[in-house]
Amino acid sequence: MFKQTLRTGFIFSLALLVLAAGCRKKDAPLPDNLVQFESGNQGLAATAPDITVKLKLTRATDRDIAITISLTPTGVAYTTDFTTTPAAASGTLSLTVPSGSSEGSFTLAKAPGVLLDGDEQIVFKIESSATPVIIGTTNVFTLQFAEIISAGSDITGDGGGATYGNKVFFDLSANSQTAVQRTKWDLGFYSGDEWRVILNSSTAMMAKQIDKSDLNDVTAEDTTGFSEDVIFNQFAPSTDALAYIDYPDGDLTKTAIAEVSATASDNKVYIVNRGKGVGSPTPDRGWKKIRIIRNGSGGYTLQHADIDATSFTSVDIPKNTDYFFNYASFETGAVEVEPQKTKWDIAWTYFSNVTDFGGGEVPYAFQDFVIQNRNVEVAEVETSAKAYDAFAEADIAALTLSASQLSIGSGWRAGGGPTSAPYVYDDIYYIIKDGDNNYYKLRFTALTKDGERGHPAFEYALVKSGE
Repeated sequence: MFKQTLRTGFIFSLALLVLAAGCRKKDAPLPDNLVQFESGNQGLAATAPDITVKLKLTRATDRDIAITISLTPTGVAYTTDFTTTPAAASGTLSLTVPSGSSEGSFTLAKAPGVLLDGDEQIVFKIESSATPVIIGTTNVFTLQFAEIISAGSDITGDGGGATYGNKVFFDLSANSQTAVQRTKWDLGFYSGDEWRVILNSSTAMMAKQIDKSDLNDVTAEDTTGFSEDVIFNQFAPSTDALAYIDYPDGDLTKTAIAEVSATASDNKVYIVNRGKGVGSPTPDRGWKKIRIIRNGSGGYTLQHADIDATSFTSVDIPKNTDYFFNYASFETGAVEVEPQKTKWDIAWTYFSNVTDFGGGEVPYAFQDFVIQNRNVEVAEVETSAKAYDAFAEADIAALTLSASQLSIGSGWRAGGGPTSAPYVYDDIYYIIKDGDNNYYKLRFTALTKDGERGHPAFEYALVKSGE
């Protein structure tokens, strides 16, 4: 327990002190600014019409950076079978990373109606980049026109930097990541047999049921008591607030919002504190009142309004079973957030966790937290028991795998503090069994980049294919 306590993270107020202590000296020389592909290879499934390929700079520059990329197709022809945006000419495409950005991209789209065998591929190579950016080691990207089972790679997550503005979903077998702004949504609606709704745990949201069934009867006075309980920091954590968050292990029977009843009148109003936004300092996202019922088409209806409003907005959320959850934002209605349930394995995020300071579990906000998908199992391995490089398929049978969302959690890193910088533990790694029964070994290699948090990095390798 003591070891696990040491492996907890600090909330944003302490993170700022860590960043201040960990920043490079003003006059220290900057490392080379590299441009390279986000990954070395990916697959394009038969049902996928297009793919966006990303290039990353080590850091943003104060000028536009022109990049030239060659493409060499095998088994497919430009225009006939595929096109790119921007368009290619004579086997070369050019793109620009704009000033102030550290990312560029191009999109490849299959021609409508094209039929492929699955053994076709295109090799892209970075041929040149404008000064002062130089070409990095991952300068070749191979796109295969079929789903792949990646043998492994090195990945740096696009977490959004010091304000950890993104939640990043990783698909190990596809060698890909999807970064989504963590304030893009508010609620997730389960697509399985149960009728469950989750809060956005990456903004420290809380919800409390009140004994009213009409949103228009609810005012700011109904937050009395609840507003005092919403103490989501390390200085005065409250055990009362535990009931207002989704328990972090992912158990859907322990969510702040009760299961949505088939009897509409049984579904009460909830007062919602939307937690914190992205920024420094972090802005308050304010209060809402919500009510959720089932609708006749087999989905959910979300009713929501500002706390003092005298009318409300309704949003229908269908159960799309390609995803574990379908999402809604109070601002924009139904939104896409996480990838399809077979298209991600682990996610890095800011997270509403719990900890125990001696008086019982209390809500506690962690950054650099890693959760796993609902169809994924994870085991932690200590290097003293088996070295990472030595772990092989024969070692799988001895593992005890866990389906808890907390299997990795914050245990991969030390959060740092006022007098110490955060760092990655090098005495542990993880075995990850994905939804297709592929087994990967994974170890984290970095928590920061140039002293800034929000850039998690790891390496992984296939141990056993599910095929």
